[in-house]
Amino acid sequence: MVADAGIPERATQADSAAGATTGGERVLDVAIIGAGLSGLCMGIGLARRGIGDFLILEKSPDIGGTWHDNTYPGACSDVPAVLYSYSFAPNPAWTRVFPPHGEIKAYLKRCAEEFGLLPKLRLATTVERADWREGEGLWQLQLAGGETLRARSVVSALGQLNVPNIPDWPGREQFTGPAFHSARWDHDVDLAGKRVAVIGNAASALQFIPHVAKQAEHLYVYQRSANYVIKRGDRAYTGFEKWLFRTVPLTQKMMRALVYLRGEALFYPVLRNDANWLLRLWEKWCRDYREEEIADPALRDKLTPDYRLGCKRILISDDYFGAYREPGVELVTSPITAMSAQGVVTEDGVERPVDVVIYATGFRTSAMHSAVEYRGVDGRRLQEAWADGAHAYRGVCTHGFPNFFMLYGPNTNLGSNSIIFMVERQVDYVVDCIDKLLTHRLRALDVNDRVERIYNERMQGELAQTVWVASCESWYKNAAGKVVNNWPRSTLAYRWHMRSPDFADFDMRV
Repeated sequence: MVADAGIPERATQADSAAGATTGGERVLDVAIIGAGLSGLCMGIGLARRGIGDFLILEKSPDIGGTWHDNTYPGACSDVPAVLYSYSFAPNPAWTRVFPPHGEIKAYLKRCAEEFGLLPKLRLATTVERADWREGEGLWQLQLAGGETLRARSVVSALGQLNVPNIPDWPGREQFTGPAFHSARWDHDVDLAGKRVAVIGNAASALQFIPHVAKQAEHLYVYQRSANYVIKRGDRAYTGFEKWLFRTVPLTQKMMRALVYLRGEALFYPVLRNDANWLLRLWEKWCRDYREEEIADPALRDKLTPDYRLGCKRILISDDYFGAYREPGVELVTSPITAMSAQGVVTEDGVERPVDVVIYATGFRTSAMHSAVEYRGVDGRRLQEAWADGAHAYRGVCTHGFPNFFMLYGPNTNLGSNSIIFMVERQVDYVVDCIDKLLTHRLRALDVNDRVERIYNERMQGELAQTVWVASCESWYKNAAGKVVNNWPRSTLAYRWHMRSPDFADFDMRV
């Protein structure tokens, strides 16, 4: 059961804004694109402020975002349940320390229902394009099928991890067997007794490889680089713990605070670009865990990273290393050069015949928010404005795109702690901006170009002091090596950073 689900009963600002229709056509106050964790949080934030004239547009037939798309075996959160939830909606019904996919999606559906979002949802609705109309101070949204919607403001809640990336190796289209990305898992494919290639071994792969290893006759894991892996320490909550969460809510809040502070104290300092004692301790823990789980020295060497901890995402798992003890599981480290009708070819000249290929090759992270074609002032595309790498002011808005806001945007990803903490801060900030826009009947609220430029120069300077600029390939950086995804400081610093908008940083047009 989700607690604290009430929304204040008060008039929405739709009536106090500059009219609810334009030329006889209804104009929304806010259009939210995406019904994942961020989009739902945005809707709740608006409703709690009394801004009720909004729609949440979702391309999928159900809510959940990444928790709708990712249904692979073993899918679960990498953040403990008490922290991987909204601060205003604790869930005493979690069954495990790290919640599995089904529980997270059920939690989101309960939040949508209990916070009154169901009438605000339009599912199976794909937004193809959004155009800013300067003269009217409106966004026009083009939906698949030809319908258009108009809104005073748009919130893109598409995030950074929603467009699957599949490398285009020579011959990839020739492969005759089933092939799918982990974020588009094909549950109709029976892996029992099959020869399976899993290409990639990062966060998602670590979760499903142990399950595939138990089904497949032979499993080839193609590794581009080894990962730092720490123990997850997952377990079921006891009946007493669940009773305590339910009857004494303060206990769950205290546990949430402890998990949060651990992330701030133990994980964040490791990401600074210096060889501190905590870094060496974490690397020792990872090494000890690897040695404890992998007896074969040659295999252990293959699974040992050759870069500094933190340069890539630190992964957690209780059973990934154990998968290599299953019969028929083989780690392949020779780079893939091509694919054929029958299998996968590597640089060492070996072609391994397989029946099924599963791509665990991540997402197009540097082209974030690209699933929709956003066109701002003078028709400039968002991806054109980001030609040198995605950037935003405080991670939520970018010059030339008035009344347009992003959640989980550029430089807001974390190498530690919970992204939900960051999203809640962004939602509060964006709600303040939309409230300003509507209350003062502004035509346009656009972050100043110079303000954003100075902000991002400072951001890149701070990122230069982190481990992410080190010489390893990661999805945190674009092709030019610019860190476009991550926030360089602590989450406490981000909370202070986002405490309230300074409207002197914006160009306001009436």
